[in-house]
Amino acid sequence: MTRRWVHEEYTAFARTERRRIMMSIARFAHINRPIEGCYFEFGCHEANTMRLAWDCFHHLFDWDYIAFDSFEGLPEVEDDDRSTIFYGGNLSTSENRFVEILTQHGMPHDKLRTVKGFYEHSLNAELRDRLLPTKVAVAYIDCDLYRSTVPVLQFIVPFLQKGTIIVFDDWNCYHASPDHGERRAWTEFTAAHPDVCFEPFVSTGEAQSFVCVDAGRVR
Repeated sequence: MTRRWVHEEYTAFARTERRRIMMSIARFAHINRPIEGCYFEFGCHEANTMRLAWDCFHHLFDWDYIAFDSFEGLPEVEDDDRSTIFYGGNLSTSENRFVEILTQHGMPHDKLRTVKGFYEHSLNAELRDRLLPTKVAVAYIDCDLYRSTVPVLQFIVPFLQKGTIIVFDDWNCYHASPDHGERRAWTEFTAAHPDVCFEPFVSTGEAQSFVCVDAGRVR
């Protein structure tokens, strides 16, 4: 057994787990149709998850796909997010390469939109107003860091609807500690928005998803 073999097996397993989440979402959205809106993805390195989302959803739902990413890798990692696998500039795929991968995969240009920039700058009121009144069907959050997840959750509030599914790709990083990463950001977010109600959805060894059962005042 070589290190390369282990890495290939791990990669294949991770892909299978993500596919299980996406197919579960597709089944949920089909049963509870119509769930209209967009697929939002935050953190889009190598377009792997976006390609999977397109494959699982586009035959059933006429959603648009919006990719939010710096396209320059992670920001500088602050002390609360310190980790051996996360560091500034890591996980970088250029915007042009990202679009190229998806169009070669078969996604039409008119179904894809990219929003470039670090989230504390790009997820602003101007962008929010341009995208509204559309709602989000699925928000896939692959931000790794607490610092990056906080502005994402703040941004998506007015896009939530009954049936929106939020997926956290890195839920169990930081040894699943509630004091770090996406878990910490989610705990703070739900405490700040008690009128928006969620129920747990599909989970894996790495990810956790939730379904919005009541969008509260943002309905």
